Amino acid sequence: MVSAVDQVAGPKSWAQMRLGLGLFVAIAVTITGVTAGSASANPIAGGETTLRLDKPVAKLLKKNGVKVQRVKPAKVRDGAVRFPVIGGKLNPTSVAGKIKHSGGLSFKAGKKRLVAKNFVILTGKKNVLRAKVGKSKVNLLKVDLSRAQISRDGFGITVMRVGISLTGTAAKALNSTFGVKLFSKNLRIGHAVVKTQPESVGLAAEGSTDLALDPDTAEALTSLGVTAAPIDPASVTPVGELSFPITGGRANASTFAGSISHSGGISLTAGMTRVELTDFRINVDSDPDLTARLGDSRVSILSLDLSGLNAGVDGLDITLGNVVASLTAQAAAALNEAFGVTAFTEGLVLGTATVNAVTR
Repeated sequence: MVSAVDQVAGPKSWAQMRLGLGLFVAIAVTITGVTAGSASANPIAGGETTLRLDKPVAKLLKKNGVKVQRVKPAKVRDGAVRFPVIGGKLNPTSVAGKIKHSGGLSFKAGKKRLVAKNFVILTGKKNVLRAKVGKSKVNLLKVDLSRAQISRDGFGITVMRVGISLTGTAAKALNSTFGVKLFSKNLRIGHAVVKTQPESVGLAAEGSTDLALDPDTAEALTSLGVTAAPIDPASVTPVGELSFPITGGRANASTFAGSISHSGGISLTAGMTRVELTDFRINVDSDPDLTARLGDSRVSILSLDLSGLNAGVDGLDITLGNVVASLTAQAAAALNEAFGVTAFTEGLVLGTATVNAVTR
């Protein structure tokens, strides 16, 4: 009986690895982005921040004839003002970043009005809400995250129990506008709930791309006398598939377009000739391909067919399967030259693969 390890060391293993490359390309089509060293903050596609005034403050404002109204496109629902999130970036773990909004608030008393709009929440080194007041940008509100509760719904992030209070600048501006001494620095005015959806998500150094070799291709490769073996930390699964650890990347949260990187690689040996393919990288554009480090050069190895792609999202996990990978003309020519054969051809189907990625 031939063990999984023996298979990896044989010609069929090489085909599997090649297929693995194709799988990587497939993965690339679904998961496009940055490589493992990408920034941890995710760009924001949309969402909503809800601001609810504390009852004592609402009564105080009403008693003193100060009306707080929304500035479109903000909306009022269930007694709270909802501001559309239109962009920014946010770290999904620490919630440090910048969250941009449209709309705003209007403070009105008699014929006097102060309008604050285009809110930007800054978290991290400074926890403030900055707004445009007249022609100036001011730190309008302090953002208190000391009791914040952070949760994930798929790729989305919700931050609850966010305390909101006036900055000294805002209090001074409101008092000056309305000729009162009603507002003071650190006056708590309410609390907020921030919900964001990312445009793209970073991929953690977790999961793997697992490759299954096309039986016909494996049989054809056996006759070539080519021995294949995984380059650590790539390995062979109990069912004989090749598994390449994912080291990072970035994926569009809706389309999965982007890139993905892996560690390990494949060595191909025939007689005294040895070819090593490492540092797999997927590039997805109008002509998706997978590249690998070959000697001192980076070479386009595989093209992919995603017409039958099966993609699924479960929580923070992305699974991409049924990706058909085939050799590029460049890869076929390089292999034929290295091993002194003519068996490798452009479009040679290597097999299918499944990517199991984990988002940050």
